[in-house]
Amino acid sequence: MKRLIATVTVLGVVLSAALLAPLAGAAPAPVKVIEDPAGDANFLNDQGTGDGSNGDQVTPADVSSVTDLLEVNIANDKKNVYVTFVSEVAPPATQGVGFRLRANPDGPGGTNCLFVEAFYPGAGNALEEAEAYVRDTCAGGEAIAVEVLSNQVIIPRKSLAAFKKGSTIKAPQAQGFIYVGSSYPAGAAYPVVDTTKTGTDYKLKG
Repeated sequence: MKRLIATVTVLGVVLSAALLAPLAGAAPAPVKVIEDPAGDANFLNDQGTGDGSNGDQVTPADVSSVTDLLEVNIANDKKNVYVTFVSEVAPPATQGVGFRLRANPDGPGGTNCLFVEAFYPGAGNALEEAEAYVRDTCAGGEAIAVEVLSNQVIIPRKSLAAFKKGSTIKAPQAQGFIYVGSSYPAGAAYPVVDTTKTGTDYKLKG
């Protein structure tokens, strides 16, 4: 009987460890850095050139539920930065669309140097699957292809100095837009359908 109890106890410990193991590799908790009202994807904004101060007009009703941004979340671990665009309806759409996060990286440079962009296939473009890129125009501006899973862009931290340990992604602002033409950068990411106001800074952890 003691041997049976001991065996059951050991099995219980093994099963508990197996069930808990996935938690150790769980994705980091996201932080909401931008919040935007529903119903304002109506082109009545600054067309992506300003601070989004005209981007919260909800009348007339929005023309697109996919490019109607509701929030942008950022998270990171030691390896990657995760940028998640939350819209009224997740992409893709019938029309080719895309999302963009603009921010100010640490270090020298101007406003909106750091870009995280996701492009989705649809009418008007030649994409066969979603594509995503990251670039820092204050550090050369080279577009680096990164992974995109649905509405989340996964960026290796080693891809840009802007994501090094202790860095801060400052003054983030997001846009939802129509994307036409061929694969980036040859296509046209315009017009902007929804523009958010500037959000809160995100300091990278680890």
